[in-house]
Amino acid sequence: MDRAEGAEGDEDAQWRDLVARFDAPAGAGEASPWPDREDTQADPAQVTLFQTETTTTGTPVVSSFRAAPAPAPETEEHFVPPPPPPLPRLEPLTKAAWAGLFGGPAYLLLATALRWEIPGVAVFLAIAAFVGGVALLVLKLTDSDPPSDEDDDGAIV
Repeated sequence: MDRAEGAEGDEDAQWRDLVARFDAPAGAGEASPWPDREDTQADPAQVTLFQTETTTTGTPVVSSFRAAPAPAPETEEHFVPPPPPPLPRLEPLTKAAWAGLFGGPAYLLLATALRWEIPGVAVFLAIAAFVGGVALLVLKLTDSDPPSDEDDDGAIV
């Protein structure tokens, strides 16, 4: 039992010693635990986060807490991109292809949801509008400039 109490008292003494030496600078004869190139000359008020005082019994007590100072506001301007260029105008044929692509199936879904009776001609026209819109949009995907052998910039995506 005495051995456990002695070890506990020794740990308390070591802890008090560590806390008492917390803010003390390293001694002149002691080797620093890091390379000299990492030494900084910082303001002690910014480095110390709390101050300790010792009571009459010798136990350290935290008396105050100082937060690190707020960083200086950045004065550099932020990048503001220019307004985007206007969208290109669509040709009437392209507009009709998009309308057929979405309009045909939309008509069939709406008519089915509302339980309308759909004549056979309307079903044919809706499906034809969808197929025609897809076909026209795929045909417009051709490259405008065929690749030349002289000017090889790599893969064409």
